[in-house]
Amino acid sequence: MTDELTGGLMAGQYGRSSGQRRPAFGRVDPFCLFAVLPMLLLAGLTFWGGIAIVGVIVIVAAILLVLFDSWSNRPAKVAHDAEYYDDEDY
Repeated sequence: MTDELTGGLMAGQYGRSSGQRRPAFGRVDPFCLFAVLPMLLLAGLTFWGGIAIVGVIVIVAAILLVLFDSWSNRPAKVAHDAEYYDDEDY
């Protein structure tokens, strides 16, 4: 299947010609919720108690924690060239 504008193969069909890019974010670890849920509960209590700025800071910290966890759990970059390398071949 070719792209009508460029006349070449579509890059998304067979992957990128310059190599596969590593995704920016991966799956969120379920154990991250053990830290995030109490933070959100604390943020709710601070809103209810009238200290909204502290609640906003805690919510931002919880979001940053989830983003960091997702970033640290991104899939490893796979080099397809290394799979076919055979140094025993003469």
